[in-house]
Amino acid sequence: MLPGVMPRVIRLILGLAIAGFGVVMICTPLEVAEVLHRPPTSQPAMINLRASWGGTVLGLGGFIAWLPALRPWARTVLGLLGWVMAGVGAARAVGFIVDGGPDGRQWIWLVAEIAIAATCAVMLRGRRRA
Repeated sequence: MLPGVMPRVIRLILGLAIAGFGVVMICTPLEVAEVLHRPPTSQPAMINLRASWGGTVLGLGGFIAWLPALRPWARTVLGLLGWVMAGVGAARAVGFIVDGGPDGRQWIWLVAEIAIAATCAVMLRGRRRA
């Protein structure tokens, strides 16, 4: 086996497993709320449960699966921020569809998450060309 291939395969499998757990958390927010002892009191609270917990775990899994190496540090930080914001934004969008009733702040957060993830992607692409 080529050097470096096995760690990459392990990172990919681990990242996909963590992302899968994030998807489960997004799909079962009431169970997450029960574990946290934080029952949602409104539709926006339910959306926040999906986004804050499931979306973050989804994004971390995507980051681990994507991460080519820890160095350079700027790539790692941009990748982590971008993947987590993408996961949180995706989970929030699921909440909009499933839970309905997003308030004005939910929309602001979704736009911010999309903007941050897109900015990180553009910066990572620019760093790759340099």
